[in-house]
Amino acid sequence: MTTRVAGLDGGDASYPGAPLRLIIPEVVGSAADLMSRIIGDGFAAITGQPVIYENLFLEAGVTRGATAAPDGYTLLYGSAGNLALLPHVKKMAVDPLQDLLAVGRFVIQPSLLAVNPALAVNNLQELVAMMRAQPGRLRMSTAGAGTSGHFAGELLIAQAGVQPEVVHYHGGGPAIEAVVNNDAQWTMAPIAGRLPHVRSGKLRAIAIGSPARLRALPEVPTIAESGYPAYSAVGWGGIFVPKGTPQAVIERLNAIMAVAIATPALRARFEAQGAEPAGGTPQEMAGILAQDHACYGELAAQLGLRIE
Repeated sequence: MTTRVAGLDGGDASYPGAPLRLIIPEVVGSAADLMSRIIGDGFAAITGQPVIYENLFLEAGVTRGATAAPDGYTLLYGSAGNLALLPHVKKMAVDPLQDLLAVGRFVIQPSLLAVNPALAVNNLQELVAMMRAQPGRLRMSTAGAGTSGHFAGELLIAQAGVQPEVVHYHGGGPAIEAVVNNDAQWTMAPIAGRLPHVRSGKLRAIAIGSPARLRALPEVPTIAESGYPAYSAVGWGGIFVPKGTPQAVIERLNAIMAVAIATPALRARFEAQGAEPAGGTPQEMAGILAQDHACYGELAAQLGLRIE
């Protein structure tokens, strides 16, 4: 039995009548995975239909989401990394701008710069000084080439004029563990999944990529106030469906999502990860993706981030 959602004018009230599948283009335990499961739980609670999660790494996940049947039962978690940046640095079988339709944005989260606690640095200035004094020695971990964390780190590297070794891992979880275990010394990545390690002392947070400090970490300065005023790395998460999905289904999904992110319990789960719920229309999400796609394409070319 489906649940009627207030404010869904013109939507398909019979939808969904079966379980939903949410494709996550990242590994279990990553920021994308955590955000997807929070919103997925919200969808399940509101619709009464279970949500099945499928983790397929990066371009494999995007391709699976874009080529699924356009019936509204396969959803894709999209981010600035996997939809706006990845197509510019890797060869992909699908075009996110042409093969996907936006449902809406549901979360924003800044990038976090964190180091292994054994590293003798307490702020960004000291980290930059160490990398300048020892080029090629310090290792930066990423969740994979073409991810938002990779981009955020490369942007900082370019602005700071340093030369660390960049090491790509298979997902956000392994990238975090690499720094926790001191296999890599620092990482720049979406904050979700990192905050618990900071609070436990396994990682030391030294800067935030957002324009303003976070309520969750008020003592941690922004990169902009740490000497790089032009720096900004704030990601978003949204839901997308394959091209051809009926508009009535998209409208209902958007309304369900709006109700979910307004739920206090769900908002608390986002905020516990340092993320912020953020709604909007399908058209607004499509505009954000198009804008970021163009911007990230220019920056990827400037930074030389072509992987394939």
